Order: sequence, then structure tokens, then C-alpha cells
Amino acid sequence: MKSLKLLILLLMICWQSLYSGEYADAFLLASQHPQVQSLGYSSVAARVSSGHALNNPAGLASGDRNSQLSMVYQQFTGLSNNIGVEGKYALGESYLLGITLIHSAVDGLYSRPNLSGLTPTDRRDSVLTLDNSSAEIIDYREDGAFITLAREFEFEFNLGWKFFKIPCRLPIGVSAKYIDKVLVDNRGLGFGIDIGSQLFFNLAGMNKILSRTEFGIGLFLSDILNTPVYWTTKHQDAIKRMLVGGFSITQNLPKYASQLTVTSSIQTRYADVRQYGIAIKVKDTIILRGGYDGYTPSLGLGIGLKKFIIDYSFSQHELANMQNIGINYHF
Repeated sequence: MKSLKLLILLLMICWQSLYSGEYADAFLLASQHPQVQSLGYSSVAARVSSGHALNNPAGLASGDRNSQLSMVYQQFTGLSNNIGVEGKYALGESYLLGITLIHSAVDGLYSRPNLSGLTPTDRRDSVLTLDNSSAEIIDYREDGAFITLAREFEFEFNLGWKFFKIPCRLPIGVSAKYIDKVLVDNRGLGFGIDIGSQLFFNLAGMNKILSRTEFGIGLFLSDILNTPVYWTTKHQDAIKRMLVGGFSITQNLPKYASQLTVTSSIQTRYADVRQYGIAIKVKDTIILRGGYDGYTPSLGLGIGLKKFIIDYSFSQHELANMQNIGINYHF
């Protein structure tokens, strides 16, 4: 009941904010892939196999070039359901094309037509009294479609020393996105551009120990033009520009057929919030993940089954538990 009250209050605030031009991407960013969520959303500089449109479009080119299809289902227990589909396809020898579709919806909430003059608490309690009645259902959904184009560049950074040349990989990606929102009887449409980059390198020339260590740096600038959302109420919102930066360190452990990755990131949307993550891959079959998003810890498990990879993540929030499951198929 507490979770239901909090969600209804959130929806009422969103509804009110719509008319003041402040409502933006309330639920879309929650639709991350379980690999990303289980790392505490700290994976902007990491190699993840899916979820690139929301994490970093450059990641589309940082993995293998095989065509891939990924499906994700997320349940915010008792509150909302999200479904995501992502496809990757190689265009020639240089570019990769990604298409991502996301649907988020909140179901089973009753509305009261006239809420003017009531405090937020009274609005919430008034709506709760309509539960299991014949009152009108609140219609809320948020859909997104992304088209991503990415390419990876390879080069060598030569410092002029005899044994110190740094091999580098530089993936770069750009996404164009279309957003479609419905809140009660009002609809909002938005269009935006995101861009991201990653840099992977090792320092094998300095020390043999570092020959098995890969360092990564990532930058992701979303909503470059402060993505406008146009509502049928004749009002306009702006999804404000956000910059995410981070790093990753991956240590290969051939003796144990394992790989250890540590990630961290920080972004401009929430001040003084830093995310952390850790992943352990064993024989390309089992991946254990953990993270902290600045507010709550998360856990995840990945299982590789030949061409299939199944990922699961779990985190506990004030509103409810969040569970994600994803299936990746490599052609």
C-alpha cells in the first residue's frame, strides 16, 4: 500500500507539472539493460553486450560485429512494466547499425477527474478511495525508439620510447531518438540526439603485469539539444542535456579462465552522485555482477549458453523491488 501511495503521488505531481512545462523523461531511463542496472549504471566506459542506446551509443561498436537481437523485460514490482528490444546489424566492414524500441507503462491506477484545490496528500488519498471502483483508469505510458550508428577506430599512440607504444580502440556512436508519452488524456512527442565515445587501451609497454589489463574511458552526452517534448496541452517540456563520464579497468586472469572488471561513473543530472560496479566472468559462461547507483545496491547474474546470453538483475528501491531479465541472441 505504501508503494502504491508513493507512485500515485508521483503521477499526480507529473500530471500537475505537465501544465507548467516541467515534465520530461520520468520512466524511460529506468528501462536499462540488466547488465547496466546490475553494475549500478556505472558502465558508460565498459563493454556491455546490450542496452547501448541508454548507456552509451559507442558501445554498439566496442564488442563483436556479429548481428544480435536482445529482448529485455523489467518489472518494478506492483508498479510498472517495461519491455525493450534491441537489434544490431553490421553495415559493411566499418559501421554498425542499432535499433532500440522501449515501452514503459503503469497499469491499474484509478483517477479522480477534479483534483484542483487539493494538497498532494489529499490528491493521493482521494485517488486511493477509488480503488476497486468503477472510476476511470489512469492511462500512462512512455515509448522510445532509437536509431544508432557506431564505428570503432584503431590506432597506436607512440610516445617515442623504444618499447612504449599504446594500442588504442576508439568506438564512437550517435543516436537519434523519438519519444512518445501519454499521461491521462494528454500526449507528448519528442525528438533528440545523443552521442557517446569510449577509449580502450593497455600499457603493456610499461610492465608485463599490465599486458593483461585493459583501461577504458567513456563519455556520453545525451539530449544534446535539450530534447523538446511537445504536448497536446500546447505546452513544451525539455529533457535537459546530461553528460556522463566514467572509467573501467578489466583484468584478464588466464590461469583461472576469468576476467575481473571494475567500473565507475558520474553524471551531471544528479549532483554528488557516483556509481560503482564490479563484474567477474568465469570461462565466458557465468558472469557475477554487483553495483551501487549512489542510492541503492544491485546484483546481477549472466549465463552464456552458446549463442544465447541470459542476464538477470535485482535492486531494491523505496517504491518497490526492480527486477530485469534479458536474453541476447548472437547470429
